[in-house]
Amino acid sequence: MLVNEDFSTRSKIQDIGRWYVTRFVESVAKSLPKGASILDAGAGEGVYKKLFSHCNYKAIDLAVGESRWNYANLDYVAPLHEMPIKDDSFDAVLCTQVLEHLEWPQESVKEMYRVLRPSGKLYMTVPMAHPEHQTPYDFFRYTSYGLESICKHAGFQEIKITNFGGLWVRWAYELPRGLTIFPPTGLRSNNPNVIGIALFPIKIVAIGIMRLLQVMFLWLDRFDKKKDEPFGWACEAIK
Repeated sequence: MLVNEDFSTRSKIQDIGRWYVTRFVESVAKSLPKGASILDAGAGEGVYKKLFSHCNYKAIDLAVGESRWNYANLDYVAPLHEMPIKDDSFDAVLCTQVLEHLEWPQESVKEMYRVLRPSGKLYMTVPMAHPEHQTPYDFFRYTSYGLESICKHAGFQEIKITNFGGLWVRWAYELPRGLTIFPPTGLRSNNPNVIGIALFPIKIVAIGIMRLLQVMFLWLDRFDKKKDEPFGWACEAIK
């Protein structure tokens, strides 16, 4: 299976946000018994398929998020608010970092409820802090209460929502965005940028300082007891 961007292999420092999401998906995969059926809703390239080799894994996506992704791995190409799937088809639905890209999130979560078998489980992650991305298909950010409300109105029960770190993790997650002040060197595209090349040594120093701050912030997160300002949330719910 060809995957053009395997973000599941990134270390915690390389991609703090995706690291937390991947750890959540790994725990989901371990919790499912052999032969369980799971739908990856908004799967993209199906990066997480390898974690569910013991399951009957199916993937659905609208295939519009990233032009560089390989959508040939999908089993269904369709919107999540109108899935061409029969009722009560899956034991589990996985939906990671997708709900913000759905113009009709409530209807989409209702569809996830519909395709789940009785007592089936929904596993979902959403961002609360993130720059605009995959535009123009980027519509919402979520608090824990907003996420719970959407799941509750879809019919789900026993909704459990957990945070991805707290304020310090969020700061560590957002720090790399500060590097955007440095223009690209243009060397990879054979279009040299004199200013970018001149500032490149300073950028290297800034990256080193940023990594040290990230490590410190991640350590400091243990002292945040409220953890009500994370970069995102994980949700588990039962039909």
